[in-house]
Amino acid sequence: MNIKTFSLAVICGLTITAYAQSLPIDHDASLRFGVNTTYNATAYHAKDPVFIMPQAFYDNNRWYIEGAEAGFYPYKDNKHHVRIGLTYDGQSFDPNHANAIELKQLNKRQWSALAHASYLYITPYGGLKTKVATDVLDRHNGQTVTLSHLSRFNKDAWTVYPEFGATWHSKDYNQYYYGILDAEVLKTNHTAYQADSGWSPFVTATVNYQVTPKVSAFVNQRIEWLSNAQKNSPMTDNKIDSKTRLGLNYHF
Repeated sequence: MNIKTFSLAVICGLTITAYAQSLPIDHDASLRFGVNTTYNATAYHAKDPVFIMPQAFYDNNRWYIEGAEAGFYPYKDNKHHVRIGLTYDGQSFDPNHANAIELKQLNKRQWSALAHASYLYITPYGGLKTKVATDVLDRHNGQTVTLSHLSRFNKDAWTVYPEFGATWHSKDYNQYYYGILDAEVLKTNHTAYQADSGWSPFVTATVNYQVTPKVSAFVNQRIEWLSNAQKNSPMTDNKIDSKTRLGLNYHF
């Protein structure tokens, strides 16, 4: 069974999980809507892009929106959270922003949407999370598997959310975003590059400050270390990809 078949089997299997022991629906759940600005110190041999994106957060114990992710809970109690949904994957490469002349001749690599299933087990020492995802837009037909540890610390109006772990990217995923096709060789001075699968460790932290009962501000920093398959690509000139986000949310 390949990873895509496994991913789809997990997603289908989780959809039939009963609600019997789940937490009741939170009818008082509030919607938070806002905007963030992201600076990406990209590992690509290209200019560092800046993005402005809308975002939303909502969770009533059945349906949820969490930034660039949305879906539902087949099961959720005080220790076990099972989610199924869609995730926006902003990974992309625009040859017009490449620093090297030969890279400007490559094909564009586009963002995608990933269907995912995840399981979070909450312990006294934080949460242990597993997330399996697969491409649904036929950009690359690749998969990812993420294993991570999450925590939360509160102090007055401040909340800190640290997370660390690693993400496995399949061969198809890496080949699309980091490989160089034979057809592209004819347009560049590079030889073809076949990217394999690999693990990418990461750390991320979000600091949230409640400015008023209705308005909150946050900063998020994510650092990811490229796998060997990614950092050995002619498309990259750094082994680290860093994203810094600043944003505001309004609580309805």
